Amino acid sequence: MSADSVVGIGWDVLKRYVIVPIERGFGYVISSKRFANNLRGGVQDLKNEVQRVEVLAEQARNNVRKFNDVFTAWEANAGKALEEARELLDEFEKATKTCCYGTLPDPRSRYQFSRKAEDNIEVINQLTKKCNRFNGLDDISFIDPALGNVAASNPARREGKDVVQSTTATGSASFVSTSMKLRDGGVFESRAMMIQNIMDALADNGNNVVGIYGISGVGKSTLLADTEKIIREEKSFDLVAHADVSEHQDIKRIQEEIAHKLGLSGLKNEEYVSVQAELLHGRLKVEERIKKKVLIILDNLWKGLDLKSVGIPCGPDNKVMGCKLLLTSRDRDVLPRDMGCDKDFHLGGLKEEEAKRLFERIVGDKSS
Repeated sequence: MSADSVVGIGWDVLKRYVIVPIERGFGYVISSKRFANNLRGGVQDLKNEVQRVEVLAEQARNNVRKFNDVFTAWEANAGKALEEARELLDEFEKATKTCCYGTLPDPRSRYQFSRKAEDNIEVINQLTKKCNRFNGLDDISFIDPALGNVAASNPARREGKDVVQSTTATGSASFVSTSMKLRDGGVFESRAMMIQNIMDALADNGNNVVGIYGISGVGKSTLLADTEKIIREEKSFDLVAHADVSEHQDIKRIQEEIAHKLGLSGLKNEEYVSVQAELLHGRLKVEERIKKKVLIILDNLWKGLDLKSVGIPCGPDNKVMGCKLLLTSRDRDVLPRDMGCDKDFHLGGLKEEEAKRLFERIVGDKSS
Protein backbone atom coordinates (compact mmCIF):
# COMPACT_ATOMS: atom_id res chain seq x y z
CA MET A 1 0.00 0.00 0.00
CA SER A 2 1.43 3.40 -1.05
CA ALA A 3 1.63 6.46 1.18
CA ASP A 4 -1.01 8.17 -0.97
CA SER A 5 -3.31 5.18 -0.42
CA VAL A 6 -2.86 5.38 3.32
CA VAL A 7 -3.59 9.10 3.28
CA GLY A 8 -6.65 8.40 1.14
CA ILE A 9 -8.04 5.88 3.63
CA GLY A 10 -8.10 8.38 6.45
CA TRP A 11 -6.71 8.19 9.97
CA ASP A 12 -9.99 7.21 11.66
CA VAL A 13 -10.54 4.27 9.35
CA LEU A 14 -6.90 3.18 9.67
CA LYS A 15 -7.02 3.33 13.45
CA ARG A 16 -10.32 1.48 13.66
CA TYR A 17 -9.61 -1.38 11.30
CA VAL A 18 -5.83 -1.75 11.40
CA ILE A 19 -4.11 -0.28 14.46
CA VAL A 20 -6.70 -1.09 17.16
CA PRO A 21 -7.12 -4.76 16.10
CA ILE A 22 -3.33 -5.16 16.13
CA GLU A 23 -3.05 -3.60 19.58
CA ARG A 24 -5.92 -5.71 20.88
CA GLY A 25 -4.45 -8.86 19.44
CA PHE A 26 -1.08 -8.09 20.98
CA GLY A 27 -2.82 -7.52 24.31
CA TYR A 28 -4.52 -10.91 24.04
CA VAL A 29 -1.17 -12.54 23.34
CA ILE A 30 0.68 -11.13 26.36
CA SER A 31 -2.17 -11.48 28.89
CA SER A 32 -3.45 -15.06 28.55
CA LYS A 33 -2.44 -15.82 32.13
CA ARG A 34 -4.41 -12.82 33.38
CA PHE A 35 -7.46 -13.98 31.43
CA ALA A 36 -7.12 -17.44 32.97
CA ASN A 37 -7.05 -15.96 36.49
CA ASN A 38 -10.05 -13.75 35.75
CA LEU A 39 -11.92 -16.73 34.38
CA ARG A 40 -11.19 -18.77 37.51
CA GLY A 41 -12.46 -15.92 39.67
CA GLY A 42 -15.65 -15.63 37.63
CA VAL A 43 -16.22 -19.37 37.80
CA GLN A 44 -15.90 -19.35 41.59
CA ASP A 45 -18.36 -16.46 41.91
CA LEU A 46 -20.91 -18.26 39.74
CA LYS A 47 -20.39 -21.53 41.63
CA ASN A 48 -21.14 -19.70 44.88
CA GLU A 49 -24.39 -18.42 43.42
CA VAL A 50 -25.32 -21.87 42.11
CA GLN A 51 -24.79 -23.34 45.59
CA ARG A 52 -26.85 -20.57 47.16
CA VAL A 53 -29.88 -21.02 44.90
CA GLU A 54 -29.62 -24.83 45.11
CA VAL A 55 -30.75 -24.48 48.74
CA LEU A 56 -33.85 -22.63 47.50
CA ALA A 57 -34.36 -25.20 44.75
CA GLU A 58 -34.26 -28.04 47.28
CA GLN A 59 -36.88 -26.26 49.39
CA ALA A 60 -39.03 -25.82 46.28
CA ARG A 61 -38.75 -29.52 45.44
CA ASN A 62 -39.57 -30.49 49.02
CA ASN A 63 -42.70 -28.34 48.85
CA VAL A 64 -43.77 -29.76 45.46
CA ARG A 65 -43.49 -26.40 43.70
CA LYS A 66 -43.04 -25.84 39.96
CA PHE A 67 -39.93 -23.96 38.80
CA ASN A 68 -40.28 -20.71 36.86
CA ASP A 69 -39.10 -20.85 33.24
CA VAL A 70 -36.69 -17.96 33.93
CA PHE A 71 -34.99 -19.90 36.72
CA THR A 72 -34.91 -23.14 34.73
CA ALA A 73 -33.24 -21.36 31.80
CA TRP A 74 -30.75 -19.63 34.10
CA GLU A 75 -29.87 -22.93 35.78
CA ALA A 76 -29.27 -24.62 32.42
CA ASN A 77 -27.17 -21.71 31.10
CA ALA A 78 -25.13 -21.57 34.30
CA GLY A 79 -24.33 -25.27 34.03
CA LYS A 80 -23.35 -24.91 30.38
CA ALA A 81 -21.12 -21.87 31.06
CA LEU A 82 -19.35 -23.58 33.94
CA GLU A 83 -18.72 -26.68 31.84
CA GLU A 84 -17.29 -24.61 28.96
CA ALA A 85 -15.07 -22.71 31.39
CA ARG A 86 -13.83 -25.96 32.91
CA GLU A 87 -12.91 -27.34 29.50
CA LEU A 88 -11.19 -24.10 28.52
CA LEU A 89 -9.16 -23.95 31.72
CA ASP A 90 -8.23 -27.63 31.38
CA GLU A 91 -6.87 -26.93 27.90
CA PHE A 92 -4.95 -23.94 29.26
CA GLU A 93 -3.41 -26.00 32.08
CA LYS A 94 -2.35 -28.78 29.71
CA ALA A 95 -0.78 -26.31 27.27
CA THR A 96 1.11 -24.34 29.92
CA LYS A 97 2.76 -27.49 31.25
CA THR A 98 4.84 -27.58 28.07
CA CYS A 99 6.22 -24.08 28.68
CA CYS A 100 8.61 -23.08 31.44
CA TYR A 101 7.19 -19.54 31.57
CA GLY A 102 3.80 -20.76 32.81
CA THR A 103 1.78 -19.45 29.87
CA LEU A 104 0.73 -20.77 26.50
CA PRO A 105 3.73 -21.68 24.30
CA ASP A 106 2.94 -19.64 21.19
CA PRO A 107 1.26 -16.29 20.43
CA ARG A 108 -1.48 -17.83 18.29
CA SER A 109 -2.58 -20.22 21.07
CA ARG A 110 -2.48 -17.40 23.61
CA TYR A 111 -4.56 -15.18 21.38
CA GLN A 112 -7.19 -17.86 20.76
CA PHE A 113 -7.43 -18.76 24.45
CA SER A 114 -7.71 -15.13 25.52
CA ARG A 115 -10.50 -14.39 23.06
CA LYS A 116 -12.47 -17.45 24.21
CA ALA A 117 -11.80 -16.67 27.88
CA GLU A 118 -12.95 -13.07 27.46
CA ASP A 119 -16.24 -14.20 25.93
CA ASN A 120 -16.73 -16.83 28.65
CA ILE A 121 -15.99 -14.33 31.41
CA GLU A 122 -18.61 -11.97 30.03
CA VAL A 123 -21.25 -14.73 29.95
CA ILE A 124 -20.39 -15.90 33.48
CA ASN A 125 -20.47 -12.37 34.90
CA GLN A 126 -23.90 -11.78 33.37
CA LEU A 127 -25.21 -15.06 34.82
CA THR A 128 -23.83 -14.17 38.25
CA LYS A 129 -25.49 -10.77 38.05
CA LYS A 130 -28.84 -12.25 36.99
CA CYS A 131 -28.79 -14.60 39.96
CA ASN A 132 -29.30 -11.62 42.28
CA ARG A 133 -33.02 -11.79 41.48
CA PHE A 134 -33.35 -15.29 42.99
CA ASN A 135 -33.69 -14.59 46.71
CA GLY A 136 -36.80 -16.50 47.76
CA LEU A 137 -39.02 -19.43 46.84
CA ASP A 138 -41.42 -17.19 44.94
CA ASP A 139 -38.51 -15.87 42.83
CA ILE A 140 -37.76 -19.31 41.42
CA SER A 141 -40.98 -21.31 41.75
CA PHE A 142 -44.74 -21.31 42.22
CA ILE A 143 -47.39 -23.61 43.66
CA ASP A 144 -49.01 -25.72 40.96
CA PRO A 145 -52.79 -25.05 40.93
CA ALA A 146 -53.36 -28.67 39.91
CA LEU A 147 -51.28 -30.05 42.75
CA GLY A 148 -53.50 -33.07 43.18
CA ASN A 149 -52.23 -34.36 39.84
CA VAL A 150 -48.59 -33.36 40.36
CA ALA A 151 -47.27 -36.89 40.34
CA ALA A 152 -49.58 -39.56 39.08
CA SER A 153 -48.65 -43.10 40.00
CA ASN A 154 -46.45 -44.85 37.50
CA PRO A 155 -48.56 -47.76 36.10
CA ALA A 156 -45.40 -49.73 35.43
CA ARG A 157 -44.82 -50.03 39.17
CA ARG A 158 -46.75 -52.28 41.49
CA GLU A 159 -48.54 -50.47 44.30
CA GLY A 160 -45.77 -49.97 46.81
CA LYS A 161 -44.30 -53.41 46.20
CA ASP A 162 -40.89 -52.17 45.11
CA VAL A 163 -40.45 -49.43 47.65
CA VAL A 164 -37.95 -51.41 49.69
CA GLN A 165 -35.62 -53.95 48.17
CA SER A 166 -35.66 -57.35 49.78
CA THR A 167 -32.80 -57.99 52.15
CA THR A 168 -33.51 -61.63 52.90
CA ALA A 169 -30.11 -62.75 51.65
CA THR A 170 -28.29 -60.42 54.01
CA GLY A 171 -30.72 -60.68 56.91
CA SER A 172 -28.68 -63.03 59.08
CA ALA A 173 -25.50 -60.96 58.65
CA SER A 174 -27.24 -57.70 59.51
CA PHE A 175 -28.94 -59.34 62.49
CA VAL A 176 -25.64 -59.87 64.28
CA SER A 177 -24.30 -56.36 63.69
CA THR A 178 -27.61 -54.67 64.54
CA SER A 179 -28.10 -56.73 67.70
CA MET A 180 -24.57 -55.94 68.86
CA LYS A 181 -25.09 -52.24 68.14
CA LEU A 182 -28.35 -52.21 70.10
CA ARG A 183 -26.92 -54.07 73.09
CA ASP A 184 -23.92 -51.76 73.13
CA GLY A 185 -26.39 -48.87 73.25
CA GLY A 186 -28.08 -50.23 76.35
CA VAL A 187 -31.00 -52.00 74.63
CA PHE A 188 -31.98 -55.30 76.22
CA GLU A 189 -31.49 -58.47 74.19
CA SER A 190 -35.21 -59.27 73.90
CA ARG A 191 -35.87 -55.74 72.61
CA ALA A 192 -32.91 -55.95 70.22
CA MET A 193 -34.36 -59.14 68.74
CA MET A 194 -37.77 -57.48 68.38
CA ILE A 195 -36.21 -54.48 66.59
CA GLN A 196 -34.38 -56.76 64.19
CA ASN A 197 -37.61 -58.64 63.45
CA ILE A 198 -39.40 -55.35 62.76
CA MET A 199 -36.64 -54.22 60.40
CA ASP A 200 -36.71 -57.55 58.57
CA ALA A 201 -40.49 -57.23 58.18
CA LEU A 202 -40.12 -53.71 56.76
CA ALA A 203 -37.47 -54.94 54.34
CA ASP A 204 -39.84 -57.62 53.00
CA ASN A 205 -41.49 -56.41 49.78
CA GLY A 206 -44.64 -58.28 50.77
CA ASN A 207 -45.20 -56.01 53.78
CA ASN A 208 -46.32 -52.40 53.42
CA VAL A 209 -47.64 -51.96 56.96
CA VAL A 210 -45.92 -53.34 60.05
CA GLY A 211 -47.37 -52.97 63.54
CA ILE A 212 -46.45 -53.35 67.21
CA TYR A 213 -49.08 -53.86 69.90
CA GLY A 214 -48.97 -54.23 73.68
CA ILE A 215 -50.48 -52.91 76.89
CA SER A 216 -49.95 -49.35 78.08
CA GLY A 217 -46.55 -48.71 79.64
CA VAL A 218 -44.86 -51.79 78.17
CA GLY A 219 -42.42 -49.64 76.20
CA LYS A 220 -43.86 -49.42 72.67
CA SER A 221 -42.81 -45.81 72.12
CA THR A 222 -39.31 -46.50 73.48
CA LEU A 223 -38.99 -49.50 71.19
CA LEU A 224 -40.17 -47.35 68.29
CA ALA A 225 -37.55 -44.68 69.06
CA ASP A 226 -34.76 -47.29 69.19
CA THR A 227 -35.99 -48.82 65.91
CA GLU A 228 -36.11 -45.42 64.21
CA LYS A 229 -32.58 -44.65 65.39
CA ILE A 230 -31.20 -47.86 63.86
CA ILE A 231 -33.15 -47.33 60.63
CA ARG A 232 -31.67 -43.85 60.27
CA GLU A 233 -28.14 -45.03 61.10
CA GLU A 234 -28.30 -47.87 58.61
CA LYS A 235 -30.08 -45.70 55.99
CA SER A 236 -32.69 -48.39 55.38
CA PHE A 237 -35.00 -45.67 54.04
CA ASP A 238 -34.32 -42.43 52.22
CA LEU A 239 -36.87 -40.52 54.28
CA VAL A 240 -38.35 -41.26 57.72
CA ALA A 241 -41.23 -39.26 59.22
CA HIS A 242 -42.72 -39.74 62.71
CA ALA A 243 -46.03 -38.56 64.17
CA ASP A 244 -47.85 -39.23 67.44
CA VAL A 245 -51.50 -40.01 66.70
CA SER A 246 -52.90 -40.28 70.29
CA GLU A 247 -56.46 -40.91 71.45
CA HIS A 248 -57.95 -37.68 70.08
CA GLN A 249 -56.70 -37.58 66.49
CA ASP A 250 -55.66 -34.09 65.43
CA ILE A 251 -55.25 -34.51 61.66
CA LYS A 252 -53.71 -31.08 61.14
CA ARG A 253 -51.04 -31.71 63.79
CA ILE A 254 -50.30 -35.20 62.41
CA GLN A 255 -49.90 -33.71 58.93
CA GLU A 256 -47.54 -31.01 60.19
CA GLU A 257 -45.39 -33.50 62.14
CA ILE A 258 -44.95 -35.66 59.03
CA ALA A 259 -44.37 -32.65 56.78
CA HIS A 260 -41.72 -31.24 59.13
CA LYS A 261 -39.67 -34.44 58.88
CA LEU A 262 -40.02 -34.39 55.07
CA GLY A 263 -38.94 -30.76 54.78
CA LEU A 264 -42.38 -29.75 53.50
CA SER A 265 -42.29 -26.31 55.13
CA GLY A 266 -45.11 -24.78 53.08
CA LEU A 267 -47.73 -27.01 54.72
CA LYS A 268 -48.04 -24.92 57.88
CA ASN A 269 -49.08 -21.89 55.84
CA GLU A 270 -52.27 -23.60 54.67
CA GLU A 271 -55.44 -23.10 56.69
CA TYR A 272 -57.49 -26.08 55.53
CA VAL A 273 -56.78 -29.72 56.37
CA SER A 274 -57.88 -30.80 52.90
CA VAL A 275 -55.32 -28.50 51.24
CA GLN A 276 -52.60 -29.76 53.57
CA ALA A 277 -53.57 -33.34 52.68
CA GLU A 278 -53.26 -32.49 48.98
CA LEU A 279 -49.79 -31.00 49.49
CA LEU A 280 -48.57 -33.95 51.54
CA HIS A 281 -50.07 -36.42 49.07
CA GLY A 282 -48.34 -34.65 46.18
CA ARG A 283 -44.99 -34.72 47.96
CA LEU A 284 -45.22 -38.44 48.74
CA LYS A 285 -46.26 -39.26 45.17
CA VAL A 286 -43.21 -37.38 43.90
CA GLU A 287 -40.99 -39.49 46.17
CA GLU A 288 -42.68 -42.63 44.85
CA ARG A 289 -42.17 -41.53 41.25
CA ILE A 290 -38.43 -41.00 41.76
CA LYS A 291 -38.26 -44.31 43.66
CA LYS A 292 -37.33 -42.91 47.05
CA LYS A 293 -37.93 -45.24 50.01
CA VAL A 294 -40.20 -43.54 52.55
CA LEU A 295 -41.18 -44.79 56.01
CA ILE A 296 -43.94 -43.09 58.01
CA ILE A 297 -44.09 -43.99 61.71
CA LEU A 298 -47.46 -43.51 63.41
CA ASP A 299 -47.27 -44.00 67.17
CA ASN A 300 -50.08 -44.57 69.67
CA LEU A 301 -53.10 -45.46 67.53
CA TRP A 302 -56.25 -45.87 69.64
CA LYS A 303 -58.43 -46.47 66.59
CA GLY A 304 -58.13 -46.55 62.82
CA LEU A 305 -56.69 -43.48 61.11
CA ASP A 306 -58.08 -42.34 57.75
CA LEU A 307 -54.85 -42.15 55.73
CA LYS A 308 -56.49 -40.27 52.87
CA SER A 309 -57.54 -37.43 55.18
CA VAL A 310 -53.91 -37.08 56.31
CA GLY A 311 -52.56 -37.10 52.76
CA ILE A 312 -50.87 -40.51 52.78
CA PRO A 313 -51.48 -42.23 49.40
CA CYS A 314 -53.81 -45.18 49.85
CA GLY A 315 -56.39 -47.31 48.08
CA PRO A 316 -60.14 -47.39 48.74
CA ASP A 317 -59.57 -49.93 51.52
CA ASN A 318 -57.17 -47.56 53.40
CA LYS A 319 -54.26 -49.68 52.10
CA VAL A 320 -51.11 -47.58 51.96
CA MET A 321 -49.44 -47.11 48.57
CA GLY A 322 -45.95 -45.97 47.58
CA CYS A 323 -44.47 -45.86 51.09
CA LYS A 324 -44.37 -48.03 54.21
CA LEU A 325 -45.97 -47.59 57.61
CA LEU A 326 -44.75 -48.60 61.06
CA LEU A 327 -47.52 -48.43 63.66
CA THR A 328 -48.06 -48.95 67.38
CA SER A 329 -51.33 -49.58 69.21
CA ARG A 330 -52.62 -50.97 72.47
CA ASP A 331 -55.33 -52.84 70.58
CA ARG A 332 -54.14 -55.51 68.17
CA ASP A 333 -57.42 -55.45 66.25
CA VAL A 334 -56.77 -51.86 65.15
CA LEU A 335 -53.71 -52.95 63.19
CA PRO A 336 -55.08 -55.56 60.73
CA ARG A 337 -58.75 -54.54 60.81
CA ASP A 338 -58.49 -50.75 60.44
CA MET A 339 -54.96 -50.20 59.12
CA GLY A 340 -54.44 -53.21 56.83
CA CYS A 341 -51.38 -54.33 58.76
CA ASP A 342 -49.43 -57.05 56.94
CA LYS A 343 -47.28 -58.12 59.89
CA ASP A 344 -47.66 -57.37 63.59
CA PHE A 345 -45.57 -58.08 66.69
CA HIS A 346 -46.68 -58.40 70.29
CA LEU A 347 -44.48 -56.53 72.77
CA GLY A 348 -44.61 -58.11 76.21
CA GLY A 349 -42.80 -57.26 79.40
CA LEU A 350 -39.06 -57.63 79.94
CA LYS A 351 -37.59 -60.97 80.85
CA GLU A 352 -36.99 -61.46 84.57
CA GLU A 353 -33.22 -60.96 84.28
CA GLU A 354 -33.69 -57.87 82.09
CA ALA A 355 -36.22 -56.41 84.51
CA LYS A 356 -33.76 -56.94 87.37
CA ARG A 357 -30.99 -55.18 85.45
CA LEU A 358 -33.34 -52.31 84.64
CA PHE A 359 -34.28 -52.00 88.30
CA GLU A 360 -30.61 -51.95 89.30
CA ARG A 361 -29.86 -49.40 86.59
CA ILE A 362 -32.57 -47.10 87.93
CA VAL A 363 -31.93 -47.36 91.67
CA GLY A 364 -28.17 -47.91 91.44
CA ASP A 365 -26.38 -48.69 94.72
CA LYS A 366 -29.65 -48.45 96.66
CA SER A 367 -30.54 -51.97 95.46
CA SER A 368 -27.73 -53.60 97.45
